[in-house]
Amino acid sequence: MGPGVPLSPSGGDGVTRWKFWAFLLTLALVLVPGVTDLAWGYAGFSRSYNLPCEFCHIQWPKLSDQGEFFRDRGFMLSTTGRGNGLDLMFARPEGQSYFPIGFHMSMAYGGAAVEGIGIPSDRLEVGNSDISKIPALSLGGNGSSGGGTWGNGAVAPTPWTLLSGGLLSPAISFWVEPGLRAPVTESPTLDIVALWVRFDTLFGTSLFNLYAGVTGQDTPFSNRRALTGTDETPYVMYDYMPGTAEVVTNSGLPFAGFGAASLPAYYDADRFQMKNDHTALRYFGYLFENGCGSEASLSFDPCETRLSVSFMPNAGLYGNPDGFTTASGAAAGGIPPSNNGFSFFVHLTQSFGGWGATNGERIGLFSLVGQSALSAVGTAEASPDALYTREGVDLSINPLPDGELNIFGAWEIVNDPAQALVADPAIFGSNHPALSGLSYTTWFLEGDWQPSFHGFFESEGAGSDMIILTYNQLRMLGQPVFAGVAQQLPGNFDDVISFGIADRYWLYGSSRTSISLFAEWQWMENDGVGSAVTQGGTRLEGFGTASGTFSNSGFYNVTSSVFLAGVDFSY
Repeated sequence: MGPGVPLSPSGGDGVTRWKFWAFLLTLALVLVPGVTDLAWGYAGFSRSYNLPCEFCHIQWPKLSDQGEFFRDRGFMLSTTGRGNGLDLMFARPEGQSYFPIGFHMSMAYGGAAVEGIGIPSDRLEVGNSDISKIPALSLGGNGSSGGGTWGNGAVAPTPWTLLSGGLLSPAISFWVEPGLRAPVTESPTLDIVALWVRFDTLFGTSLFNLYAGVTGQDTPFSNRRALTGTDETPYVMYDYMPGTAEVVTNSGLPFAGFGAASLPAYYDADRFQMKNDHTALRYFGYLFENGCGSEASLSFDPCETRLSVSFMPNAGLYGNPDGFTTASGAAAGGIPPSNNGFSFFVHLTQSFGGWGATNGERIGLFSLVGQSALSAVGTAEASPDALYTREGVDLSINPLPDGELNIFGAWEIVNDPAQALVADPAIFGSNHPALSGLSYTTWFLEGDWQPSFHGFFESEGAGSDMIILTYNQLRMLGQPVFAGVAQQLPGNFDDVISFGIADRYWLYGSSRTSISLFAEWQWMENDGVGSAVTQGGTRLEGFGTASGTFSNSGFYNVTSSVFLAGVDFSY
């Protein structure tokens, strides 16, 4: 973002080439890591304000403290909550030589190795969506813990999106983003990724701002700014669907030809995924105090207090992005993909010494309360009279200030009632409701290290390099029990543990364009799902039958190992 940020202090081609080759060496050292999915940057702000990209970004597209402050204020440099002359994009048309629009895309090449899965006699190539050619195949080879498969090919982590955002008036912010949801290995579909307006400083105070439209929910850490994410998000917490094998949801299985269909063990009306933007009416308030500029590794000076409260109907303005794992399977069983229920998501944070992204610390509390239910017989929509809940805490610290080392993570506990759960009718037939609910706990930890190696890399902006480590774990505390099912699920069904390592190099930045190279490697173990996934979508042998029993011989653990490497381009 900025008027020609050089790739090296001297700007010489020799130094630039050395840094480029150093990046390639770093990739080799971390086993060829990384991908970004919804981590989008917008060069339009750089053109509007004539400021370098590193004014808001410590590493493309991760925001620095200054960038987070800018976003909280509704894309304003003004600290009053009302746009001033510099902020307004349309107040002085004679000074605006372009329409504020941006473009983003990424391309990658990668592959996946999956163990604990039978090898099909015929397998889909990446990009081939004709699943009718592939015979049904269950993980574990219908009761065998051995076997494995490998696949590789090109993928678009972010196929493309158009972006426009800023201020319409001193007190109205906006964001418009049509594009293709990621990742894509088959035929892409145009979608509304985000579309909202924000009314700033209502009643004359920064404590009252209101979003309306398809917007993010102020999750513990922005999925859009995530530096990694093999399959749309690096965090299991953000995409986990109870009843569905996580190895399908977030493991890169499309590379190995197993992304066509998956039959869940059961459906859960709690479909909220933090990775997605949702149709919402969202209150947001913030208050700055005097301790925002300490730039210390440990501070107790209060900086910013933030509160976000989102009201989200299940039937969204542009559909429900969380959806069901297999819409056709849900329809066949008569399970409605949505009903007239709703949910609230609340997030309260307090930072000290800075925002917490590159300086100081930040601690937060969050909670989701949702109202929904599923019909056991599937003849009509169920009355949304069941409440599901999530509670959690998040923390971000900076042991090495100014963005050199940022460590953050989150923990949550989830409780879904029996009314929200129904055994998969495609396996068991209709009328198998749950007799008890479920609960699980999940957490993740990430460390972002941006070393300069005594000036070899830039400390921020173009020419900088960041190494990212992630760890995820999910443990079921209580499995549901279903009526009319003889053999129930084992206690560890769909437990998850994963870790990854990645590298990201900011190759080029200017007032018009930003280009980054990325690479990532992720390993995942998904417990007890040895016969829970099928290729082709037919009934599963060794997992469930119409007679009503979960098999006790096919619950093997499945592991996946995925790598991607590519380029991220934003204009």
